[in-house]
Amino acid sequence: MRMRSCPYCGAENSTRRSTCYQCAKPLAPGPPPASESAPRNSAPASRWDAIEVSRTGRGKTRRTSTDSIPTAATPSPPARKTAGRSVPIVRRSVGHVRRMGVFFHELHTLVRSGITITAACRELERRAPAMLRPVARDMAQAAENGRPVSEAMQQYHTLFYPWHLGVIRAAEIGAFLPEAFEQIAHAYEVEWETRTALRLRLFVYSLLGMPAILFSLPLLLTVAQPIPTEGWTPETVIATVIHYFKTVSLPIAGGIVGLSLLWQILQNITWFQVFQQGLVLRLPIVGRVARAAALDRYLATLGLMLRGGLPIASAAEEAALAAGNPVLTPRLLGFVPQLREGVPLSSLLSATRMFNADTLNMAATGEVSGDLPDMLARAAGYYREENEAKRRMLLRAAGITIGVLWIVLMGAITLFGVRVYFDFAFRIYDWMTEGL
Repeated sequence: MRMRSCPYCGAENSTRRSTCYQCAKPLAPGPPPASESAPRNSAPASRWDAIEVSRTGRGKTRRTSTDSIPTAATPSPPARKTAGRSVPIVRRSVGHVRRMGVFFHELHTLVRSGITITAACRELERRAPAMLRPVARDMAQAAENGRPVSEAMQQYHTLFYPWHLGVIRAAEIGAFLPEAFEQIAHAYEVEWETRTALRLRLFVYSLLGMPAILFSLPLLLTVAQPIPTEGWTPETVIATVIHYFKTVSLPIAGGIVGLSLLWQILQNITWFQVFQQGLVLRLPIVGRVARAAALDRYLATLGLMLRGGLPIASAAEEAALAAGNPVLTPRLLGFVPQLREGVPLSSLLSATRMFNADTLNMAATGEVSGDLPDMLARAAGYYREENEAKRRMLLRAAGITIGVLWIVLMGAITLFGVRVYFDFAFRIYDWMTEGL
């Protein structure tokens, strides 16, 4: 399999791609693939070849009657459309996260009970929230027509993260859709619990403190002004307070709102997502949480696909895309060509320096004993437990940090107010003494 590097982000891409899967920028012309003489509608040889699809009209994918539907017996994944987004879009509210978690939990329960995916989606179409009913309807229609439900889901890129689609595609190939729905639902629950805990603290502190700060600053700055020669009058006091409210309080409030909007916009940009994830991975506790979550998804998906009978190289490609981390995914995809050449998985995982010694030992034991899927699933469970423990520690540390920062801020404003008060008292005394 021939590869070439993206001139913008450095990610490895197949020579059949015209745009980078990571940053969605055009690739420089490269050498033609070795299999160029193969039939046009033949199944792709790898995930890299399946990523690039032909487009007609307004970006719609052209399908032929010979296109195959992925099953456990056909390991070649379906071609997907490159939507130009390789990073999550702007995160929604806590209520949205909760609704998405319930949606996938219901899907998991219905499909696990033996109900077909079509009937399950039709059931959710009747009683799901209004924003999710079109998704359930399109998923049901795709299943009825014999198409993968991931093709219907990828049209709603404003609702799903890219790693969700990666997990669903892998589940369609390995025939473990209920487990994929459960994994996505669990991730939404974890996100909901984390964001709820942090948002409650921020909301309480902001609701109690920010209005007091924004309204007290103009008064304190007014009191800190020198006393006019003719003394303070109600008109001059009101004019001075309004002046400082416009020049201090409103810019602070506008700056806070602007920074929040800028953060939301930056989260839509590929290079910022890569930079953010790279920075997060280097942080002491947050990095361990993000790394453990990505490796948990990778190992769990890889184990399930191997249990379904897929070749290890194809399973590793799908599992890397299901990891959902723009920094770790290219590194996990980098050793797929070596897997096709017969290099053991444990040695390649060790070369990445991302996995701990226990995971590497379990992978080596699974390769020797022939029980690799179970050993990978057990290693994924260890990463999941580590993720939960580190996340709880992170929430406690974040709560303490927010409280300490708020106490420091309020203490500084209080000290400034006390200083202004006594300074004003002494200036009033001097002003009255000079008048006498």
